[in-house]
Parts: sequence; C-alpha cells; structure tokens
Amino acid sequence: MLDPEVRQWLDIGAEYLTAVGTVGAVIVALYFSGKDRWEKISVSAAIHHFVPPGRTFAESIRLYGLTATNIGFASLTVQKLCWRVGVFRTKALYVIPPGPLEEWATDHLPKTLRRGDWLTVRGPEQQFIDGLTPLLEQVGEHPFPTLALRSVQVGVETSTGKRFFARPNWDVTKILREQFDVFRKSHSHR
Repeated sequence: MLDPEVRQWLDIGAEYLTAVGTVGAVIVALYFSGKDRWEKISVSAAIHHFVPPGRTFAESIRLYGLTATNIGFASLTVQKLCWRVGVFRTKALYVIPPGPLEEWATDHLPKTLRRGDWLTVRGPEQQFIDGLTPLLEQVGEHPFPTLALRSVQVGVETSTGKRFFARPNWDVTKILREQFDVFRKSHSHR
C-alpha cells in the first residue's frame, strides 16, 4: 500500500502530465490543420548551357534560366517574374518573360504549381542582358549603388500577391556587376 501523501503527489503529477499532453495534442492538431495553406516557393536563377544536337559543349548557347519550385503545401499560380532591389526600402521591379521560345523549354505565365511542381523560364543570355536596363537604372538611383547591387534578388509573384525571392547564382551576379559597370560608364559621360 502507498502512503496517502505519496499517492496524492502521484495523482497531482498524473494530472499535470495529462494537461501537458492535451496542450501538446492541440498544438500538433493546429500545426497540421494549417499545413495545407502554407505557401512557399524556392527560386533560383542561373546561367545554363544549351548544347544543340550534333554540337560540342564549346559550341553551346548560354541561357539565363529562372526556376521556381513549389515547396509549400498550397497550390500557387505564378503570375509575374520580378527583381527586388534595396535593403531597407526594397522595391520590386517586374520583368517581361521572353516570348515563346520552344527551343529553350520555357514555361509560359501564368502557371499553377502544386506541391513539387516547378516553373522554368529560359532565354538567351543577350536577351537577358538587354532587359536589364530598368534594374540597372534603379540600382543607379540608390544612395549606395554598390550596396544596392549586392542586395539584388530575383523572384516570382503569385496570384495571392505574395513574392518569393532568392539571390542569383555567381554567374548571374557576375553579369549584373559587369553590366552595371558598363551602365555607370555610359551614364557618367553624359
């Protein structure tokens, strides 16, 4: 037989454990009930090489490519491609995707992405460079252009108005720096 005082402490401990278990069960239930509404897109931008049939890698065509993958649980529709400039006062600039270039396996916007689906937009590197003028102008207007250039991110905007961004890879960053240097020099002579 247990001492009545020990039994009382065991009963109190059991009640506390039951309460903690109940709170934990409610938290887990709330977590899983909202999980199907999570919106998350992983974005990457890189330079790819397209090797035409019968050609070597040295004869490849350099393509700018943006990939957006739905890693959330909700289905999302990607409406626009965009850039983000700035650290504290960020500004989003929208990009017009390349026209129908079936040769490059480019998806067309808008595109609905379920969990695990992705969107790929590709275009020739020169077309990408030619479309950088609005971005470079925005960077040039910033009080600290070098800092603004380092803060540039590429992204997508969904039909719900949410934007998802990521830093471009090294090749794209290098192109941005080179083009910004050319842009600065061309505008300093005016």
